[in-house]
Amino acid sequence: MLKSNTLNKIIAVAVALTLWAYVITNESPMQTKVVRGIPVQFGNLDALAAVNLTVANDIAYSVDLTVEGKRADISKLTAEDFSASVDLAGRQQGERSFTVNVNGPGNVSILEKRPSRLTLFVEDMVSVSKPVRIEYTETFPENREPGFISMFPESIEVTGAKSQVDGVEYVRVLLDSGALENAQKSFIAAAELVDREGAPVEAPLHLSHANVEVRVMLCSVREAPLAVEIVGEAPSNLEVTDIKIPSSMRIKGSELALAQVGTLTAAPIDISKIDVTSNVPLRVDLPAGVEPADDSKNISVAITIKGIETKEFRYASNEVSVEGLAEGYRAYVTDGDIAVSVSGTESVVKDLKREDVKPYVDLSEIDPFVLGPELPLAPQPVRLRYEKALRKAEVQPEFLNLNIVPNPPPAEQTPEAQPGGEPTTETPPPEQTAPNDAEPGAGDDAAGAGAGAQDGG
Repeated sequence: MLKSNTLNKIIAVAVALTLWAYVITNESPMQTKVVRGIPVQFGNLDALAAVNLTVANDIAYSVDLTVEGKRADISKLTAEDFSASVDLAGRQQGERSFTVNVNGPGNVSILEKRPSRLTLFVEDMVSVSKPVRIEYTETFPENREPGFISMFPESIEVTGAKSQVDGVEYVRVLLDSGALENAQKSFIAAAELVDREGAPVEAPLHLSHANVEVRVMLCSVREAPLAVEIVGEAPSNLEVTDIKIPSSMRIKGSELALAQVGTLTAAPIDISKIDVTSNVPLRVDLPAGVEPADDSKNISVAITIKGIETKEFRYASNEVSVEGLAEGYRAYVTDGDIAVSVSGTESVVKDLKREDVKPYVDLSEIDPFVLGPELPLAPQPVRLRYEKALRKAEVQPEFLNLNIVPNPPPAEQTPEAQPGGEPTTETPPPEQTAPNDAEPGAGDDAAGAGAGAQDGG
């Protein structure tokens, strides 16, 4: 009886498990599951490339799915059981929205996809040549640096979306500093795209060369004396205010080659061909096996040039000072106005005032007694006195005609009236008149001029 009960229990459990398995696999309600990280593929990229377009933000996109199905069907689903894609055919340039298409097993339903659309930037596809630059893992000891470098290629063509290609500053190849030797050695280094900040560019861009071949040697560096000749003159409307000439330059090469180098000579610098402030590169002939050190590759002469400004002032004849005249005489200019033209650098001339330039005539070598009353005075040169650093000062006319006359005698006092009689008067001597060649009214002007000259003296 006991054995019969045990057998019945075993049979009952087996039937229950069978019924449970049947219900789970065939009669259970539908269940859902989230499948994550399904990669999105771009379809018809070739169609875009055919019209010189590409996707700028071509990065690794993925979608997440919520699917529904029987427990047995969805329990083992993974991202590999699905595919997601967007169709790029027929798209135009600019920001575009694309539907994400998903395919999966037929026995499950896709309830939701996140995201359901992708916003992509379709833009011009360009190819631009970027320079190759060599960088090193460590700095070099003092007076040692790499030299005699050759590489292939010297530039690499980068192809891709215009905005991404524009973000590439150069192509970097990194060499191990410790691997360089005193003779040229070859290296093969990977090409890496770098932006303006020196950071790697992470973008799906195509390079025409993945590697660069470099030949380089480790050189010694020393300083050599340098001779530079300056020839010619600046144009008439310009002035050279400063020239900085390097007295030496740094060169590099093997120890043997550097030991044979004496004074270096640069090609002459012709100032007449320079019209603006500039750094004029020096052309230095170097012996075989020697080349400029890195900090002397752009050695130059710094020439500062300033434009010449011109001003003109006019002075009346009575503003021309007469200096050095013998005592007892006065002089006056019989000509009209004079014009003074001055020129110099802009910083000097722009603040120059009329009173900063003083015209005068020097009569210290003239003896009025020798001339006599009938001998005219020869035209005298006009001189200019100024303290500013002018480049040129000219006066027109260059010579002036003057008259020299004795000062009038002091006026005599009228005698006092005698007691009981009329006062007596004496006719004063007639006043001396100006020479015949003086212009009308010149006498009054001359007196003013003479007084001015004496005051100025």
